[in-house]
Amino acid sequence: MPVAAEGVRRALSSVEAAALSGLGAAVSLSVAVFLLGRQPGVGSAADDPTWYADTGHRVTVFVGLNLAALGVVAFLWFMAVIRRRLGDREDQLFATVFLGSGIAFGLLTICAAVCAAAPTFVVHFGDIADLDASTVALAHGLWFGMWGVGASRMAGVFMAATSTLGMRFGALPRWLSRLGLVLGALLGLTGAFAGPLDFLFVAWLAAVSLTLLVSRGRQRSEDGA
Repeated sequence: MPVAAEGVRRALSSVEAAALSGLGAAVSLSVAVFLLGRQPGVGSAADDPTWYADTGHRVTVFVGLNLAALGVVAFLWFMAVIRRRLGDREDQLFATVFLGSGIAFGLLTICAAVCAAAPTFVVHFGDIADLDASTVALAHGLWFGMWGVGASRMAGVFMAATSTLGMRFGALPRWLSRLGLVLGALLGLTGAFAGPLDFLFVAWLAAVSLTLLVSRGRQRSEDGA
């Protein structure tokens, strides 16, 4: 049993675990943003409170909300494995920024998703057939503030910190680290989660995860040879 437990622990803290959890987070968050953005007033300027009366639409919102939560869990695991792999080598300054920005991003993402789903909660659990337009406007305003202003900047800081650590320890190619620094600065300064840029962070996260997975596979092949 101790041997089996140790094997599980090593597997969960491996580079492959970080890569797979990062990919899972990227996919879950992308789908969540897409589904939540289908609501009137979120992804479009159209205002149609009757949209929430449809059961199928409400299911779409619930799925998006749960995927957002699962994506944050996978993202936190990605962070945990990265810190575990760095061990005593991590720089305290960048490690603090890395950890703090990642946790803040996760919290803001969940809060933003809950705010976006608030009108659906009101209709579904409050049994209110005629939803007030001001309720929708307030919920979606909070979504934009938390996601487009807060979470986007925390994502930018996280990208910059991760890219710096990846460059310092040779975990990421220099071109990817430099790209992460540029994109991180862009998000950190502008908070540009809007339209297609909603998927900028998750695309970078998927690229980093795939790079870790491929580099780990090459290393094992070379060790085997």
